Amino acid sequence: MAWLRLSVYNDRVFPISTGLPLLLCLWTRDRFCLYLMSAAFTATALVKILWLTPAGVNTPQYEQLLIGSQLANIWLVAGVIHAILAALDRIERTNDELSQLNVELETSNEELAASNEEIAAREEEIMRQNEEYQSQSEELEQQSEELRQQAEEMEQQSAELSDANHELLRRERGLQTLLESGRWLQSDMNEVMVMNGICQAGVQVLGDEVQAAAVVIENEGAIELNGSTGFGLHGAVPPDFSYDESFSSLLLDSGRTACIEDIEARADLRLPQPGAGRPFRAVLGSPIWHEGRPVATLELYSSSPRRWSEHDFRIAEWLAGQAALALQAIRFRKEIEEKRKAAEEASIQKTRFLAAVSHDVRTPANAISLLAELIERCAKDPARAHQVPALATNLWSNARAMIDLVSDVLDLTRFDSGRLDLDLSEFSLGELIRSELAQAEPLAERRGLVLKHVLPREVIIRSDRTKLARVLANFISNAVKFTESGEIRVECRDGQDGGQVIDVSDSGIGIPSEHVGSIFDEFFQLRNPERNRDKGAGLGLAICRRLLDALGFEVTVRSLVGVGTTFSIHIPAECVEDGMAKDTGEIHCDSLKDRSILLVEDHQVARVTTAQLLEAEGATVQTAETGREAIHLLASGQHDILLLDLNLPDFDGTEILRSLQSSKPPRLQCILVVSGDVRPERIAEVKSLGAQDLLPKPVSIERIRKVLALCASGA
Repeated sequence: MAWLRLSVYNDRVFPISTGLPLLLCLWTRDRFCLYLMSAAFTATALVKILWLTPAGVNTPQYEQLLIGSQLANIWLVAGVIHAILAALDRIERTNDELSQLNVELETSNEELAASNEEIAAREEEIMRQNEEYQSQSEELEQQSEELRQQAEEMEQQSAELSDANHELLRRERGLQTLLESGRWLQSDMNEVMVMNGICQAGVQVLGDEVQAAAVVIENEGAIELNGSTGFGLHGAVPPDFSYDESFSSLLLDSGRTACIEDIEARADLRLPQPGAGRPFRAVLGSPIWHEGRPVATLELYSSSPRRWSEHDFRIAEWLAGQAALALQAIRFRKEIEEKRKAAEEASIQKTRFLAAVSHDVRTPANAISLLAELIERCAKDPARAHQVPALATNLWSNARAMIDLVSDVLDLTRFDSGRLDLDLSEFSLGELIRSELAQAEPLAERRGLVLKHVLPREVIIRSDRTKLARVLANFISNAVKFTESGEIRVECRDGQDGGQVIDVSDSGIGIPSEHVGSIFDEFFQLRNPERNRDKGAGLGLAICRRLLDALGFEVTVRSLVGVGTTFSIHIPAECVEDGMAKDTGEIHCDSLKDRSILLVEDHQVARVTTAQLLEAEGATVQTAETGREAIHLLASGQHDILLLDLNLPDFDGTEILRSLQSSKPPRLQCILVVSGDVRPERIAEVKSLGAQDLLPKPVSIERIRKVLALCASGA
């Protein structure tokens, strides 16, 4: 037991009572061994708590509580065993005395028989010697009186022995119940059943003068029984008094064991009472601790006024300690079970997520493969050459769909890992709404829908414009997709807390109430069992929710089937300012004519295609496949713009940026990095080395064109 406490469980309370090995002394009946073991366990407990437990794990008060509970545990069990051994010794001594008295009685009976024979033989002589006979008669009467007294003493000793046996049996039942507590901690019993057992043990150990026990907890200003025994068939009367009026409030506020000998002397306090029978007059209670604070009380009740002894206090505190251990084990097991279920649910969601991603990636990939093969055949057949532009458009559409899906999945992964940086700026909320509506207008016109906006006043907010624009664009796009006729309305209004609310409303099909709580889950789509890519992959709203959480905004949804849906973005007051934006960040420049661009890209297809598209915009493009080739071309000083890939075959592209810091050609105006590594630290690194921006792969040529145009214009 000492090895388990000091070595195996040196950092926490050992779950099995030290009373178990002490009970061996009931067999050996060696009191020296009993107290030697008790002293050893006391030293073990002190060494473990004061020296072996890591510093900072327990507070000094908690260490004192542990020391107190451990010492109470050890010496209470030792005291009970000592009392049992003493009772056994008294019983043996009583039996020896009774045996001796029986021997003396048999001797006296033999003497009496001899005397009777002698009296019979000498009857005539006795009659003649009347005086001597009378004397002998008096002696016989005196002996008879002594025998009667001895008989009464034997009856009294028998009654005392019966009472002692009854007391031993009662204590044995109580100790057996306490020993069962070790099994409670390993069973699947619920909290109330375990507390019922501890209450039952308290009543059994303390005897007939204690009629009931209960575990009392506080719940929203009222008290409840979380376990009880002895309240009769009708149980306890539901308490009709507040927590502040209860005896439990004194225990929980003080954190100490206390008693009341007669509740009638405390008119300000009330106790739980049985539904039938005599009311409780006396109470002894001890707090039950959990996670460093008292959370419940163990209370023992008596129907008569009672003076509680120090022994009663020790029993109550020991039972409260057992209840605390049981409570900790039950709640810890419950927490583990909840985490297990959450992990299983997460595993199922992950499996569904991967299955959906696999399906949605394979669909456009298969289309791209077939379209590429068809384009190749059409290119070889002049009669079918006219089909190439339409096939190329379909090829681009499927490639764009697959790129968008992969980007969304990567975004979700980045959001869930906590890697999301905010680019805060001040901008006009009305300008943002008008801009996103303009983007959605062509699709709305094709579907015969009307786009409207209501902007009562000019509002400036400070947030990440790009992320809010992405959310707003997704809400507007969904409204257009799922509305057959009518209008899409975007309204900006004042919120109740001084903030702003953006409502995106449609007159579409609506969302059933049972599905509203699931629309922000990954790959959740209504009315799209065939997974039509025109209706999205089911990741847009999941990404929107994460973006709004990162921005500190809230989103609510109101919907009626057949009437329409409204998504509301709630912007807090601290992000809202009145007036004009200081910097909208809007600069338009679309021309790359007569610009000289050095394109550094090791992938041949990407390099050739990008160069051709840039040349179609009027730029002069020179390409490099390796870092050394790029440095050599930069040394000529003929380029206005550097379009740089970081992952080159000979060395990392950041080496080119470092070389340009020391010897940058005067004509080089803009450095733009294109890479699949978009970690925040990577972006910060390339910007610190002189690059204007980093665009994530895959990126469209339109995006490259616009950013390069802005860079070339000096924006």
